[in-house]
Amino acid sequence: MPYLLALFDLGGVVVEVDADRVVHQVSQLLGRSFDEVQQVIYHRELLLPFELGQITPQTYYAGVKDRLKLSWTYEQFVRFWSDIFVENREVIAIMQRVRECCTLTALSNTNTLHVQHLRATMPSLAVFHDWVTSCDVGLRKPDPEIYRLALKRAGVPPEQALYVDDRPELVEAGRAVGLTAIRFQNSQQLRHDLLALGIDV
Repeated sequence: MPYLLALFDLGGVVVEVDADRVVHQVSQLLGRSFDEVQQVIYHRELLLPFELGQITPQTYYAGVKDRLKLSWTYEQFVRFWSDIFVENREVIAIMQRVRECCTLTALSNTNTLHVQHLRATMPSLAVFHDWVTSCDVGLRKPDPEIYRLALKRAGVPPEQALYVDDRPELVEAGRAVGLTAIRFQNSQQLRHDLLALGIDV
């Protein structure tokens, strides 16, 4: 049975992410330890609702600012918060080939600011037909419902869908709902695995 849908994670697959960059910048600015700043920026009570679309970017910023006594304006915060991505051109080239036979959907745990930044600054990501992001749908991987939602939106059963992610536990979650899942390590391995599945890349 041919594959009709390919779900691609964003961070760590389609784009490389320097997630620690903003933490280093804030810790240097405030003269506070990396760990202390990291605990605030990635605090579950702030980041989780932000990634689920339950709070606005402004509310997330206010929470970080209050906890750290950060002097950045909201505009400064947005710039530093978002300037952490580099597109993986080899993966995007592979995706352009996959697109010839499959609907391409971005499937990502992320926040509104990062989605807006990626879509505005990386025209190559127009390769995607659809974006299913945690902040838009109120679900996060590994919740099986986010995978099912992506399938429903594409109108494709799980046995006709591929899924590519770099995190083993999320790959396993995809397999649990019936997807053919590939753990991404590098573009050469991805190409090899796709060819083995009969996808001409």
